[in-house]
Amino acid sequence: MIRGALIGSRFEHCTLDNYHVTAFNRDAHEACWSVVRGDAEGVFLQGPVGVGKTHLLVGLAKAFVARRTPDAGETGADAVRVPPIREILRRAEEDDGGESDPTPVKLDPHERMHEPIVEYWPILDLVSELRVEARIGELELSQRCRMCDLLLIDDLGAERITDFVSQELGRIIDWRYRDRRSIAVATNLEDREIVEKYGWRAISRWTESCERIKVEGPDYRERRKGSA
Repeated sequence: MIRGALIGSRFEHCTLDNYHVTAFNRDAHEACWSVVRGDAEGVFLQGPVGVGKTHLLVGLAKAFVARRTPDAGETGADAVRVPPIREILRRAEEDDGGESDPTPVKLDPHERMHEPIVEYWPILDLVSELRVEARIGELELSQRCRMCDLLLIDDLGAERITDFVSQELGRIIDWRYRDRRSIAVATNLEDREIVEKYGWRAISRWTESCERIKVEGPDYRERRKGSA
């Protein structure tokens, strides 16, 4: 199950199998497969715009779910966006005319055990949702990001850093680091910019828990324009 932000039609077709592998990105592609197989705890992708980092993250999410879901295909698992539990409950109450069922529906433990949970979040969407929850006094999303089987953060560095953002991201990353939970991050930032924005502690966490890979090559977006 893939939760979080909407992947969107531009990237919904992306898998690790249909990623265009070249000498520039082969290491990044293999590092993503290492996370899928469980051979690596995480991957940290660095590179300029347009080299396929988002494609790799989406493909990693699909393959991760497929590999751990019984009777699923190798990389063809569908991405499903699951709304927050409060939205599900609200819809259920509306369907029942405002009257809630006192008997909660529970999943069988066997079903829960074999359903991997992936959270995919472009950083701007993640920060926005975390701020909304903070204003209303909820911690659901923060807990989901700490507890899921795989957390994917795309375009790290695009957000405006505040004390709240720094603390909340640090809390999530530190928790996953201590519990050895898988994470995949993509960013356009260079090492110096990462240190300036997040500090040495953050980059040390990513260095220890993730394989850091430089993704290079031509800008796919410009190449598509040229062939149009």
